[in-house]
Amino acid sequence: MTSTWRQLLPQFLIMLLLYFAGVFVLEAAGIGGFVPRIAVALVVAFGYPAALRRLDRAPPAWER
Repeated sequence: MTSTWRQLLPQFLIMLLLYFAGVFVLEAAGIGGFVPRIAVALVVAFGYPAALRRLDRAPPAWER
């Protein structure tokens, strides 16, 4: 269990930073609102793990 947390916590923090960076970029571009933020969240939530799996850099806890 501890090993799983050690694998997943850094990934969660990276995804959180990517989300905030994406929202910051949207706000800097003058795009605000609920729907664009949800779009950024979905892109990060599904895109980041998919990209890591495609690059063979996914943590072992994500393997099925």
